[in-house]
Amino acid sequence: MQSVAPDYKEVNQVVTNGCAQNVPEKRLYSIKELVCYIGATEWFWRSQIWDGQLPYVQVGRKMFIDRNDVESFIQNNKVRN
Repeated sequence: MQSVAPDYKEVNQVVTNGCAQNVPEKRLYSIKELVCYIGATEWFWRSQIWDGQLPYVQVGRKMFIDRNDVESFIQNNKVRN
């Protein structure tokens, strides 16, 4: 019986050709993903959206937040003493 797994040469070609490195980084996060990624609660993130502090993208009934907007939100809300 032959092995189904690709041999070393095939895997090495994929890595050296850059195919494995061309996967785009995730840009939009759901509210639940933000809770796991950054913390706080779902209601905190929702309240920031409803108060106009955090822009969002609406797809159907779901709200997605751009990672760049999250970074801006964090930078704008840092407190320095």
